[in-house]
Amino acid sequence: MIRRHPGRAALLAGFLLHTATALGVWMTWGEFGRGNVLAWIDFPVSLAFLHLDGPPLLLWSLAAGGAQWAAIAWLLTLSLGWAARARQR
Repeated sequence: MIRRHPGRAALLAGFLLHTATALGVWMTWGEFGRGNVLAWIDFPVSLAFLHLDGPPLLLWSLAAGGAQWAAIAWLLTLSLGWAARARQR
């Protein structure tokens, strides 16, 4: 399954890694630091929800930031796959 659809696996992996990182930051950092760390992790999409505090900040980070990192993982997987196939020719 992973060989047949590496883009799907990359989407899921990017989203899950972002979710684990965001939740880890949220649980371990203090009130001041965690918002800043989440803003840097999710930059530039974090500019859309930077004005929020508390749980809404976490929810937007999980949704928008997770989608951003899933897309990044998917594009990276596609570009590496294209490069590998081009090199085989």
